[in-house]
Amino acid sequence: MFNRDGYGIVVLIGIILAILTIIEYFMGLYHVGATLLMLVAALKAILVIYFFMHVSRLWTAEGEH
Repeated sequence: MFNRDGYGIVVLIGIILAILTIIEYFMGLYHVGATLLMLVAALKAILVIYFFMHVSRLWTAEGEH
């Protein structure tokens, strides 16, 4: 399911980001604290940078996958 042309992993990461956004919303609604909100936001940023901005390709040789 998650290996077909890479679209499955994109959908999975999108679902994870949506779930984290919902969690982040309720954390802010119930005043959990800025530190925990920043941790969730940092996790979301790491996922976006790694999977959607393809930063991992910066450290691979050209032609390698």
